[in-house]
Amino acid sequence: MYLFDSLPEVREQSGALPVEALSFYAELIVFLELTPWEGQPYNKNEPNGVMRSQAFGPKEEGLAVYLVLEHQRRVVMLSVTWIG
Repeated sequence: MYLFDSLPEVREQSGALPVEALSFYAELIVFLELTPWEGQPYNKNEPNGVMRSQAFGPKEEGLAVYLVLEHQRRVVMLSVTWIG
């Protein structure tokens, strides 16, 4: 299991998510705590890179960008966007 963390700006972003996005964001956090490497590489030219992205929501209205710090068993959320 990985420890989930986020940048202060992301705490503001997640706090501004609409109510309908919150349960999907919570599911995303659990997903990242368990399987962060399942996300897509942020840079397609670096398929094994530590910066990853993951869409979330029923129609993938949300996008999260995060780092996987394997040696610390930690995931750091860098950005959360909701376009729904």
